[in-house]
Amino acid sequence: MNLPDTPGASPAHRPPGHAVPLDLRRTPDADAVRAALDTSQHDGERRFLVVDDAARLVTHQLLYEQLHSYGPARVVCLAVATPGERVLRRPLSLRPPAAGVLWVLDPHTAGDPDGLRPLLQLLAQPEVFDAVLHALAGVVHGVAVPSVRVVEHDLSDEARTRAWKEALGALTGQETAGGGPGESVPPELAVLLDDSLPEAVAGHRWLEPSRPAAARRRACDDALDAARAGHRHTRGPAGMFGAGARRTDLPGRLAGLGEALEAYRDTVAGAFADADGVRLTQEQRARLLERGIVLPDLPAVSRTRVVPALRDLTEHLLDQPLPLRSAAARLAALSDRSAPSGSAARLARLDELCDPAYLRHLAGPPPFRAGGTPAAAALLALVPAFVAGLWPGPGWFLGPATGAAGAALAALMWRHRPNRSPDGRYDGGGSTRITARLLGGLAGGVIGAVAGSSLPVPPSWAGAAAAALALVGAVVLAVRDWTRSVDAWWHATDAEYAERVVGDVDRLLAETAVHDWLLADARHHCADGARALALLLRSLAATTDAYGEGDGPAVPVPAPRGAGAEPAPRQAPPAEAEGGAELWEWDTWSDSSAADGWYDAAPAGHPGPAGFGAPADAPAGPHDDRDGGFGDPYAPDGDPYGTAGPDVPYDVPAHPYDVPARPHGSAGHPYGSTDPDDPPGPPRHIGPAYEAVPDPAHDPFDAFDEDWPPLGAVEDPPWLERERGDGGPDLVDTLVADLAAGTRRLLAPCWARIERDPARAGRTPLDGPMRDLLDEVRGRLLRDAATSPPPHDPHPGRRPDATRMTGVAPDRVTELLAPGGDAESTVPLCGPQHRRLLSADPLAVRRVRFAPEAFRRGAAEPDGPHRPDRPYAVRAEYADDVVWTPTGRHAGVLGLVPLRTDAVRMVREETPGEEDEPA
Repeated sequence: MNLPDTPGASPAHRPPGHAVPLDLRRTPDADAVRAALDTSQHDGERRFLVVDDAARLVTHQLLYEQLHSYGPARVVCLAVATPGERVLRRPLSLRPPAAGVLWVLDPHTAGDPDGLRPLLQLLAQPEVFDAVLHALAGVVHGVAVPSVRVVEHDLSDEARTRAWKEALGALTGQETAGGGPGESVPPELAVLLDDSLPEAVAGHRWLEPSRPAAARRRACDDALDAARAGHRHTRGPAGMFGAGARRTDLPGRLAGLGEALEAYRDTVAGAFADADGVRLTQEQRARLLERGIVLPDLPAVSRTRVVPALRDLTEHLLDQPLPLRSAAARLAALSDRSAPSGSAARLARLDELCDPAYLRHLAGPPPFRAGGTPAAAALLALVPAFVAGLWPGPGWFLGPATGAAGAALAALMWRHRPNRSPDGRYDGGGSTRITARLLGGLAGGVIGAVAGSSLPVPPSWAGAAAAALALVGAVVLAVRDWTRSVDAWWHATDAEYAERVVGDVDRLLAETAVHDWLLADARHHCADGARALALLLRSLAATTDAYGEGDGPAVPVPAPRGAGAEPAPRQAPPAEAEGGAELWEWDTWSDSSAADGWYDAAPAGHPGPAGFGAPADAPAGPHDDRDGGFGDPYAPDGDPYGTAGPDVPYDVPAHPYDVPARPHGSAGHPYGSTDPDDPPGPPRHIGPAYEAVPDPAHDPFDAFDEDWPPLGAVEDPPWLERERGDGGPDLVDTLVADLAAGTRRLLAPCWARIERDPARAGRTPLDGPMRDLLDEVRGRLLRDAATSPPPHDPHPGRRPDATRMTGVAPDRVTELLAPGGDAESTVPLCGPQHRRLLSADPLAVRRVRFAPEAFRRGAAEPDGPHRPDRPYAVRAEYADDVVWTPTGRHAGVLGLVPLRTDAVRMVREETPGEEDEPA
């Protein structure tokens, strides 16, 4: 028996298990016992739940002893009585504390196998099994009559089918095209998708200084430095007037820069072509080293990190949860982007960075133009000549001479132009506006002389100063124009762009070395692994679709039992006719067993479908209710709890187990009113007839009866209250999360195969395991509305409570399991004629209260205080003696009513004729 748990605490996760069922009524042989012994049990404890005929317990004594042949075992025997039994003969092998017997004396439950099924489901749970066995050990002879009250929380058939279809649709999703791998790519994979460089290679020197590649790289820098130096020598007065400016050969230096760039580009292009391929071989690495390209050893680029990163990414996508097809689309996009294309594919990018047209541009210098437009050049020469011509007299000579000097300076510019080599190999041509300068200067000198002759004669020193100023101004303006024109020509050559070209080529070489050479194996492995995962996820989605569309087991809609789709209401017995039998009540019986015909009484017939009692048109039998029988103990007007009727004298003492009746419609009384003043009415039914159970291949209770439910059983057991919900707000999301978690477990064995051979791993057959997963989740949905966590759930306490899963308020369960709920009435599994067999000591009754752990999850949040804002959240208070089961949908009370000492006989061994001896 499990220890009491605090209702507010998070329950420890216990994997569900069951006692081994054994039905000796149908297979009373050693083979059935041997099969039960061979059944494994999860916790090492050997528990057996046996259903047997009470009259054959002694006959099967050897079979019970064989249950202990493999070691100590615990046995709970559900002994089903036959009509007329008054004494239970118990063999020694069923003595406490290792065994106990529940004697079912109810003729209707005993005759209806499906009526026992909910009780068997409860007793098969290890927690309830141990609690009942522990309670039976404190009962005389270890034998008791069960008295039950059970509330079942479940989903309606429509809600279950709808939730299952929605969960399957959310799991598989729709096929998507395009898109990328998303933003949740791990860093180990992100480096494979773009051209970023790892920090480990930030300071690496990719070129060996003594090899050709480094020499050609240095030649580019040297050529660019030489061109820059030539530009500095050419610009300014030194370049215009000095003789060394012509020997600079700036066009030749620019052509040399273009040749150096081309040589370096060809070296890099040759390396790209030599090392092309999906993986870099040792021979290719050697050829790269010959060219002068050195590749570092980077542990971070090992392929061993790829599959763990793929696993993290896949599990993250499934945890979101992302549909299988959407996750497959992202993995396919990851495969496309990470697939290596080879270094030769970067040759086009290399040509874009080092454009051959640019190299030809460097070899052909642009034209050199000075002076601007002709008008501007003429004005530039006119102003100094005009100033020089203002000196009266000498101005007629100095003005035109100054203009001619400006034209001479323009001719000097043309001679020293920077786009012409000394040997004439390169000459870009151009213009310095010599003619415009000459004409403007002459015109300016003449105009100045004419203007000076009309002015008063200035001092001689003033005229000389004006002439000198005009000449110096002409030279300064010419030098300024030369410098600006040389700088403009240099910018037109775009020589400075060569530095950017060299840097871009260096960057491209590093990116190629990292992503196409060093990371080639990892990228290839990532592409194959992601493609294999995409195939696996799509195959799982296809299997799920086929499962939901009928190729696999679909959620069954339980067929109605009997003739009608709805359970037939319990009919009240006909009104007492003259001379008819009155309703039985426990307190109307005489205290004398002989006076009330105890040993001659037989169980009453069961008014109901064919197979239970006489047909409606059959003559009344000796036990027919219409002929003085005891009536239907479960009829609405006959209280099954033994409440005295209105005609009972007040001086008759009540039985210790009689319970006062509740008014019609009162809480916890689903079967109608017992007040004779209330008008008769149809009883209130909590839910439909007991539906079909999960897949027989996974249901341990089907060992009792493969033909359940029987066609004739249309009524629920009177002690079972059914409450059906349309599904809570967390039902579908929880199912999807369970399926996604199961999918992760299915992929667990595939990671090693993806590491070894991704191409073959993508064809791994997962159809069978996926169907098993769907069967498991669907089985829990059928068994307990998926309120129990999966076996491998790492956080079972975070699972939503039963109310948020089923949508049914837990009021009735709270009432049954409340600390003061001992007064809740239970239904004894015996007829009124068996009343004298029960012990008269009310303190001898044992009670076992049980409920699934899903009910107490709603009492408080597992990781914090209670949240009153949650829908359906109820702070329930449960008794400390409640037995919490990890699975199930039933909560309630199981009472163990002991028997009188003379009602049980202990038999050491079977003797001839003992079964026929009277009690």
